[in-house]
Amino acid sequence: MRIIATAGHVDHGKSSLVQALTGTDPDRWEEEKRRGLTIDLGFAFTQIAEQQIGFIDVPGHVRFLRNMLAGIGGIDACMFVVAANEGWKPQTEEHLRILDALGITQGVIVLTKTDLVDADALALTLDSVGHHVRSTFLEAAPVVQVSIHDSATLDTLRNTISDLIASLPPVINTHRPRIWVDRSFAAKGSGTVITGTLTGSSLSVGDELLVQPTNIVVKVRGIQSNGVSLDKLEAGNRCALNLTGIDHLDINRGDVLVVAGQWLGTNKFDASLKVLESIEHAVSKRGSYMMYVGSREIKVVLHTIGSTSIQNGETGFIRVVLPDMIPLVPGDRFILRESGRDETIGGGELLDIEPTLRSSKARPNKEILRLIAERGWVQLQQLHLLAGRNVDISEVEQVLDGWVTTNNNLAEVSKEVMALIDTSKDLGVDVASLSVYQRLVLPTLTNVTVREGRARGADANDVASHPMVKQFADAGCTPPDSASTDKAIVRQLVQRGLLVHCDELYFHSSAIDTAIIAARQLLVANPQGFTVAQFREHLGVSRKYALPLINHLDTTGFTRRRDDVRIAGAKL
Repeated sequence: MRIIATAGHVDHGKSSLVQALTGTDPDRWEEEKRRGLTIDLGFAFTQIAEQQIGFIDVPGHVRFLRNMLAGIGGIDACMFVVAANEGWKPQTEEHLRILDALGITQGVIVLTKTDLVDADALALTLDSVGHHVRSTFLEAAPVVQVSIHDSATLDTLRNTISDLIASLPPVINTHRPRIWVDRSFAAKGSGTVITGTLTGSSLSVGDELLVQPTNIVVKVRGIQSNGVSLDKLEAGNRCALNLTGIDHLDINRGDVLVVAGQWLGTNKFDASLKVLESIEHAVSKRGSYMMYVGSREIKVVLHTIGSTSIQNGETGFIRVVLPDMIPLVPGDRFILRESGRDETIGGGELLDIEPTLRSSKARPNKEILRLIAERGWVQLQQLHLLAGRNVDISEVEQVLDGWVTTNNNLAEVSKEVMALIDTSKDLGVDVASLSVYQRLVLPTLTNVTVREGRARGADANDVASHPMVKQFADAGCTPPDSASTDKAIVRQLVQRGLLVHCDELYFHSSAIDTAIIAARQLLVANPQGFTVAQFREHLGVSRKYALPLINHLDTTGFTRRRDDVRIAGAKL
């Protein structure tokens, strides 16, 4: 299904045109029918040349502009309506500027009520329309002259729409479904129902979704599209979802349905802003602003980036602060209105949904390398969320164990690590003491070796050959005072198993072997057990050394204490 929205001034025949094309009256409310005025969004469906098309009929009156804005997020194209008997009007102009600012690129211009004017008046309207759409996305759009009472003109419009649909790019699948809610109600016998346009990915009955910004978890009980019940709905379709887990009063227009974990909620973003040339003042942080994104209307705080204001007709950058966390992605479009002046200011595109720099230093764009450079290191999964899409590895410079960084940052961190290693000399650096990012670069350093938890330069001497090893080995069961030794070297020798920590002393591993042999020999001579004094005498050392050694044998299971003697342990 492709979605087409109407646009144009009030009473120019948008709803009647949709009804003539689809057979469905998009005016849903009794007040709309009584007044002949579209107040809220209307929806209708038809099939043209085997292509399902959903029409969103939006209000044309300025008082209902907020409803119009809620209906045009996520559309594929527009049907821009101008009545031949009235011509270009103020709301016609505003709708065009809104569509242009939202980045809509495809549309058809429809001149309605052509049966009410003569050829000269029709020619004047055509000239006027051509003048107003110059330098907009509708400049080269086809123009179809229609009377809803003339089936031939309606057929021409259908053929034009068919050609328009055929020229549209394929629906983008980001593998992240999202629905902006434009209606919610309670259906008899079904419960809560919402309507919206599904974008990003498919959705199935039974799927669990998250309502944002309220964070209520719901489940899809039923799906309908164009009046047909479905088990699965593809992206790009209008739909009605029957939801469980929520009351219809707790989900409203402007809420968003997403899959938990697939989207980053944000309450602050950087964006471009194209200010309309028609406004008579600059845009600065002083205004009172309403933002329209998706189907949501939000009061926002605005800060300009790079200047104190943005002049009319110019494009600049802004930081927008929201009152709630909502799921947005770079590329989302929005409209900005100033509520105090009740005028549309312009529109723009989200560039960074989680800015890290102060607005005075920010230089926003959608480049992946900028996202990475400003953060230094980003986990690849987080980068997908920041970008709003699955980033291809070819788009980044360095990927290290699930983290991405830039060439420059990799070089800087590598330099830090090498400085630490050079300072440590033969001892090396305890890998556990390095930061996450410093540890990540170790495998990339060809002149560094990592062994037994320490990183050394490739030309560093092995700690096993350190003179201290021979010093302790020669000392046997009477080791030197550890207070006079290099504690860093001692710790490393313990890690290598060359020295053993016994109480407050350190013994060479061969001394432990000597103690085990002594205990075994004493137990042969004394099957009922031996005392510490016997152990000391057998080794020929003082109690200062004998007690730590026998305690170590107890701890490691070679001996076991019973009263005042040691007996054989499980390992002896």
